[in-house]
Amino acid sequence: MDTFVALAFSAAAYGAVLALAALGFLVLYKATGVVNFAHGDLITTGGYVALWFITDLGSTPVVGYVLAVTTMGLIGAGLERVAYAPLRRRPHLTVLIATLAAALVIRALISLWQGSTPQRLPSPVDGAVVTVFGTPIAGQRILIIVVAFVCIAGVIALFGYSGFGRQLRALASDREAAELYGVRTGRISLTAWGLSASVAALAGILVAPLSSLDLNFGFTIMLAAFAAAVLGGFGNLWGVLLGASLIGVIQYLIGGYVLHDYAAILPYVAMLAILGLRPQGLLGQTAVRL
Repeated sequence: MDTFVALAFSAAAYGAVLALAALGFLVLYKATGVVNFAHGDLITTGGYVALWFITDLGSTPVVGYVLAVTTMGLIGAGLERVAYAPLRRRPHLTVLIATLAAALVIRALISLWQGSTPQRLPSPVDGAVVTVFGTPIAGQRILIIVVAFVCIAGVIALFGYSGFGRQLRALASDREAAELYGVRTGRISLTAWGLSASVAALAGILVAPLSSLDLNFGFTIMLAAFAAAVLGGFGNLWGVLLGASLIGVIQYLIGGYVLHDYAAILPYVAMLAILGLRPQGLLGQTAVRL
């Protein structure tokens, strides 16, 4: 029982982090049709920016986290001006290559700024342990689940009930028609890049205290989040959440109980198997732009 509860909370926390990272993919994809391959390095940058605020500027962890997420929103908006806006009318492959180039530049700048030595990000709940059904659970995992739940609920509300969400859905359905009806694609694009970077940063900041920050920190999260988005149905909000949850369950519960040595690759095996049976993903439409 103790093992099951511990693995269940690990699966929930990991799924929550992947859901946040995958939502960053989704927001940008719906607004621009672009898959941002700098997403993983934005996750890494968010962790390092939070570390800088806390260790160098003396902020408390909570204030450092908030300032880092805000800063990353501005960085995301700046990235839109550099890597996307000049290429908006070019083929998606051109923009994709531009995001890959941006990822390499970001990684090089992080290396110059922080070096390559792994570092640990402080947490507002450092050392805290919560007992659930007699099983000790790290307070950071509880924090991840709670914060991710609130943020995901906020994104769902933003998509469903705000003017931004309606314009985003219009762009995703028919970009040309949306532009004819007066949707300001430039403003939506700028907002989407900023929001995507902020959500990516939050995912990295939440999980960093459980591991260590290095140059490859965000890349692994990006791969798993991309797999979650594809598994659930790329472009589908509920599909992204379902895919992230499934990957958490597969990697921690199934991998923890049955195939310990292969836990890291089980989500990708499951993704390939499901896509072989249903190429559009679990909740995706028959035709998905990708």
